[in-house]
Amino acid sequence: MTSKQTAELSGALNATNKSNTHNNHIPKSNTSVTSHHRDNYKTAIVPPGSSNPVSSAFRLSSDLGLPKNASSSSSSQQQCAISVGELNRRGIARYASGAYPEALVFFQDALQHATDTPQQDVSYHHHQHHPAESSSLKTTTTTATPAAAGLTTDDHRADSAVPTTGDNTIPTTSYMYQRMDFDEGMHAFSEARRVGDNDGVGATEWGKCATIVFNIAQTHRRLGAYERAYDFYTRAHRILSPHRHSRSAAAIAVPVLHNIGQLQYRKGQLAESMETYSLALRVGKSLLGGEHVDVAATLNSLGVLYYHKSNESADEAMELFQEALRIKRKKLGSDHEDVATTLNNIGRIHVQKDEFDEALIFYEEALRIRRNKLGKDHLDFAATAFNAGQSLHQKGEFNKALELYQEFLRVARNKLGNDHRDVAVVLSGVAQIHQERREYNKAIDLYQEALRAGKAALGEFHPEIAMMYNRIGNFYFERENLDKAIEAYQDGLRIERSVLDPDHPNILVTLSNIGEIHRQREDYEKALHFYQEVLTLQKKKLGTEHADVASTLNSLGLINNQKGNSCTALELMQEALWIRRKVLGDDHLEVATTLTTIGTILSRKGMMNIAMESFMESLRIRRNALGRNHRDVSFTLYNIALIYHQRECYDEAIDFYTETLRVEKLVLGENHQDVAITLYKLGQANREYGDLDKALFYFQEALRIERQALGNDDPSVARTLNDIGNIHLQRGDVIPMMEAFNEALRIYRRAGLHVNNLVVVGHNLYAFGVSFPEAAPAA
Repeated sequence: MTSKQTAELSGALNATNKSNTHNNHIPKSNTSVTSHHRDNYKTAIVPPGSSNPVSSAFRLSSDLGLPKNASSSSSSQQQCAISVGELNRRGIARYASGAYPEALVFFQDALQHATDTPQQDVSYHHHQHHPAESSSLKTTTTTATPAAAGLTTDDHRADSAVPTTGDNTIPTTSYMYQRMDFDEGMHAFSEARRVGDNDGVGATEWGKCATIVFNIAQTHRRLGAYERAYDFYTRAHRILSPHRHSRSAAAIAVPVLHNIGQLQYRKGQLAESMETYSLALRVGKSLLGGEHVDVAATLNSLGVLYYHKSNESADEAMELFQEALRIKRKKLGSDHEDVATTLNNIGRIHVQKDEFDEALIFYEEALRIRRNKLGKDHLDFAATAFNAGQSLHQKGEFNKALELYQEFLRVARNKLGNDHRDVAVVLSGVAQIHQERREYNKAIDLYQEALRAGKAALGEFHPEIAMMYNRIGNFYFERENLDKAIEAYQDGLRIERSVLDPDHPNILVTLSNIGEIHRQREDYEKALHFYQEVLTLQKKKLGTEHADVASTLNSLGLINNQKGNSCTALELMQEALWIRRKVLGDDHLEVATTLTTIGTILSRKGMMNIAMESFMESLRIRRNALGRNHRDVSFTLYNIALIYHQRECYDEAIDFYTETLRVEKLVLGENHQDVAITLYKLGQANREYGDLDKALFYFQEALRIERQALGNDDPSVARTLNDIGNIHLQRGDVIPMMEAFNEALRIYRRAGLHVNNLVVVGHNLYAFGVSFPEAAPAA
């Protein structure tokens, strides 16, 4: 692919921060800047009014009263229990039907009866959440996450209604704005719980209170009052804490902790959420045993947290997911939808590791289960379809990828509407495929549609809108429209500087892209300005010995070399090489890139022996890492051939040119312009070696491709005709010599070039225009 980019669909998508997958940096030549990658960035902004993260003891601002008269008669307790149980059951019935305000009233009354204490602070405030408002809240105002576990928009999920005003609003710059419609198996406990059982938590007074408080929290959550829900979950935990070793607490303790952890996760508080889920795992294993499905749900949730923590945590996440999968298959069967959730999550870990074939195995099994259990119109099915499509996209299987992308769009547009964040993300992915197919009109139309949908869903000032501008900039760069490219990058930079930290990686990438545009325009001073700004920010944030610092030093070296400051360029390149060897190791591909550039600079300074050493080491690294048939290998082969050619070692030069030609034809096709350049160099080497027949063959092949690629009036065509004329001259073939020279002269004159550009056997030809008047080219 030309520009492999991955964007995460709000937490369900394959997250990949890897540089060898989707790359938002400008496509560059072999010797240009190593790409920066920006696809799975997350902004962890805690919403205004959020509670502080709870400690492991979940400290509370207030307590709930427990029954104060422990010596009440058994008949009185039985009457209270019946009353509490009936009120709670009525609340559950309203909860199950979606009548959440009415459910809250019943739960409130149940709690009042259970504690014999008025509970004014749990009442539902109609001026905050009127039932009519609750029922009219739309999920299309949020960002979607095709998630591993399932949607929050059906009767078994919690986040179907998200308020758009008040303290509960989550800014669109928030990390968890992306997890309102979907989760990844994080919210496994979404139902209200019964009380009044003869055994278990409902049989104790503290158990009744904890269960009802939990139900109140569940109802507030359904109403979108997340801060109040969080408060009541922690109150339920406070009630349960003195009884944490009692098996009677097992039924409710893990759900309470789960939902506390999920709300922390929802706010982007990953460390706090990880602490809470770890506590839930310890409690679950202690009270329920290690093979319980609730333990599996906790393992899955911890796996999600490690997945989002960093790429370095992928192995820990995989271990947690695999254990969760084993328990779920054992307890629920291999075809359960919760099994599909964890399969999807495992697929995402494989994508994070660039293991796309392995990812597809898990995605396909998850797709089969979700298709059978949920149907093809369910958003969870669509989420996994997208994830599988992404892996196919990475593998270059564009037709299959497009089919799955379209499946996601069909479902998402129907369920979420056209103006939705995930619709925008997938449109952008479809645009990339058309771009890689060189279907540029389709691509730019889809990019613009994605941008419009993204702005409608997220607003103008959002990091993902900036990312879309970056992709549009990449598109125009590929099309060599530098004006529109830099305009798109500048639009993205304006947004990024408004919503991100000054040294955020995305800003550094955009600054580098703008610097690269200036380099392409040969405006070296501006290019140096932007890259120097990047270097300053990187060193401040990352230190002096970091791979990203080495990449920027490499770019600065290139620019100085193009300015003619070869000594400064060489110093910068040597510093970049030293960092890359230390940080990445001697056999890393980026080491090979810097070695190639150093070799190029040294060869131009006439230091051929050291240059050859650099090229040879680069070739070794690239062949070991990429195989013998890779484009980057052909670059290094060509450079080695040039040095042999300049040394007049024609046998070796011809061998390396020939191997370059083989790889280029395999990778680029028979008629690529780079193939023509290599054919021309083979013609030169064979002519100087004395093999005129081979020389003529290679020159004629180069000419054929040049005419096709550049047109008949390009000066490169004239240059090759000039060389063909000289071959005919040396062979004594006068008529084809005259035809070649005459056409070359005509092209030079039309291009406004002097006739002295025409050279005969190494000597300038004077008065050639008189001896051979301009005529039409030979038929």
